[in-house]
Amino acid sequence: MTRTAYIPFGGGIDLTTPVRQVEPGRCLFAVNYECPTTGGYRRIEGYTQLGSELPGTGPVLGVVTFADQYYAVREDTSGGAASLYRYQAGAWSVVSGSAGALAANRHEFIEGNFFATASGRALYGVGLGQPFELLADGSFRVLNNAPSGAKFIAIHSNHLMLGFEPGSLQHSGVGDPNNWDSATGGAGEIGVSEEIRGLLSGRGGVLHIGCRDSLKALFGTSPPDFELRITVPTSGPRAYSMRSFTEPYFVAERGISGLQASNDFGDFTPVLPGAPIQPLFTNEDYAEKVVASMVSKRRVQYRVFFNDKTGVYWSPSGATTVEFPDQISVAHGAEFDSGEESLLIGDTAGRVYRMDDGAGSFNGTAITAFLTLAYTDLNAPGAKKRYRRAFFDIDSGTEQTISVRPDLDYGDTESAKQLRFFLDYQNTGGLWNVSAWDQFAWSAPLLANEAVDVAGSGESIGFSVYSAGVTPPHVLYGYTLNYEPRRRLRG
Repeated sequence: MTRTAYIPFGGGIDLTTPVRQVEPGRCLFAVNYECPTTGGYRRIEGYTQLGSELPGTGPVLGVVTFADQYYAVREDTSGGAASLYRYQAGAWSVVSGSAGALAANRHEFIEGNFFATASGRALYGVGLGQPFELLADGSFRVLNNAPSGAKFIAIHSNHLMLGFEPGSLQHSGVGDPNNWDSATGGAGEIGVSEEIRGLLSGRGGVLHIGCRDSLKALFGTSPPDFELRITVPTSGPRAYSMRSFTEPYFVAERGISGLQASNDFGDFTPVLPGAPIQPLFTNEDYAEKVVASMVSKRRVQYRVFFNDKTGVYWSPSGATTVEFPDQISVAHGAEFDSGEESLLIGDTAGRVYRMDDGAGSFNGTAITAFLTLAYTDLNAPGAKKRYRRAFFDIDSGTEQTISVRPDLDYGDTESAKQLRFFLDYQNTGGLWNVSAWDQFAWSAPLLANEAVDVAGSGESIGFSVYSAGVTPPHVLYGYTLNYEPRRRLRG
């Protein structure tokens, strides 16, 4: 008698659980798919280049969205110095006053308002030279009273904070980012005893300080009561991996880690949300390959990028990997004043891109994506089944070819090799009265249900899914499997 079983997708990659015990619906491998909060696996969106290549030479040294404008830093053609560029009317132009005024190094940014006025809104940046200030009206100045050589920047208790890699944390006077007089202006220095690898503001007025082998936190509201505490004593974040995602998240030796506020006021508990993909970092040494990171609030994702054109998208729904044709050098996530998300990346060739925003390709290059789904024994281990058909639930929105390959018995070579099937579907569903009728056939089903003939016998079954194209994303929610129970396996 034919039976049916439904396998919902979700949970992301699991590399730590033995293959036979991985929960059905999770992945053994996933590239260029992500885990939506609504479940299933969604092919990622790509990115689109902003204008032509930045003037100058070398990689992009920094990208940021500020006051509804895109900005980027790149080394000048003459070398030895860098300039800040603004994107307007489809082209990049140097910000007045910034030509050759910046150090030719990686830049980090922080937005703040020391004067609590509309005119006081400003962007601050640093890259081993003196920090700079850019007001919302476009006015630029180098903070020439500030010390030079800082690698990281933050704002804490109305002080501009500069992190120096050897282990010095220096702050301006209160309310004045260009007041660095320690004798009369309230500026000062705090030694953290370790190499600094990042600064990040946290909940409750705490400044998190990422160090080489620990994570520390600065409490207090003024220099007299500043207190430095160790929150994680034995593991520190990799540079450029610290981002705020309700709580601090970062890449440490064992992968994606975080801090969670404990019930005790002012204390934090370390967590390891990236445990299912830990082998990527411990076995493949990806903790040492981090080049940039960002947070997508819209997708509820922490994204980290590596020096081999790959990355990881992590969310509470699971983790997957990504692979791009371009090597990312810097990344930044922010919002326009309207609340719309702006995700920027820069590459080693001097180009700046906006991620997502409906991009169906990697700047014109097709997005290749695939999944290797976990096997299922349908809660009957040790029993053979004859598999008939599988029906995949696919969210509509694009016309695309998806390749699906069934696999039996955990890849056992004794099982008959399954054919590769192609699902040609035209996803034409749209939300009636919301989507434009000339773009979607509103009378079509919102969810396509595509069949795959399996025709094989085994104890367990899994599927691999492949797609490639310049198309909007699709979502795979799960599959319904038709099968017949057979005999128990004989010893």
